[in-house]
Amino acid sequence: MRDVLSLKNELEALEKEFLFYETETNSKKLSINGSFGKFGSKYSTLYSPDLLIQTTLTGQLSLLMLIEMLEMNGAQVISANTDGVTFKCRKNDKKTVDGIVSAWEMLTGFVTEETQYRILCSRDINNYCAIKVNGGVKLKGAYTPPGLQKNPTNEISTMAVIDYLKSGKPVEHTVRECEDIRKFITIRTVKGGAVKNDKYLGKAVRWYYRQGETGTINYKINNYKVPRSEGAYPLMTLPDELPDDINYSWYIDEAKSILTDIGVTL
Repeated sequence: MRDVLSLKNELEALEKEFLFYETETNSKKLSINGSFGKFGSKYSTLYSPDLLIQTTLTGQLSLLMLIEMLEMNGAQVISANTDGVTFKCRKNDKKTVDGIVSAWEMLTGFVTEETQYRILCSRDINNYCAIKVNGGVKLKGAYTPPGLQKNPTNEISTMAVIDYLKSGKPVEHTVRECEDIRKFITIRTVKGGAVKNDKYLGKAVRWYYRQGETGTINYKINNYKVPRSEGAYPLMTLPDELPDDINYSWYIDEAKSILTDIGVTL
């Protein structure tokens, strides 16, 4: 049998590989979305009103047709946007629903991809947490992990929410067990730079919430408060060890607030 250490090393290597490909995917997605936006710009060499209409209006009307077909056959549509629809149905009706989707694909020429969720908790259509049937997680909007399009923002609180949804693990346990300071930090771009206690911090500010910390981080140009910086302690250089004064209660309350926002009762 393979020892635990070798399995752990293999898992870490796979996680790094996954993050690499995820970053590559997000980069290409940005390029594709940017190209689509140029279809509507008469100043771009990609200007193409017909492709713009085909991508948006045609797709939306086609999805409305699918929604009508599903609703008329007992499936309940939960949400929909420009490129997808989320619905639920009884297990006994799954074959019927699959047949409806296949018929719609033949009518429209579109090809669908399916993701099955065990749990879907939404604040709204653009912000939700979903647990897939295979145990995977899909996060959207405010709950997405840090990446090219989003700065870190109290990631540990979202991690605690995911653990609670997947297994019922108390959010307090997830927060207090974490030993990675990067999961506790918030990074925010402050136009004109930020200060705290008359100390200039720069235009990209990093902080965590510290026990007993008072005051706020403020804009240098007008002294307005940087949003959600009450009790924030600037951490412009990451420490080698986890600080012993983290305000765990703040992150626990944040996790519980997220659960409330997405309709989960503790």
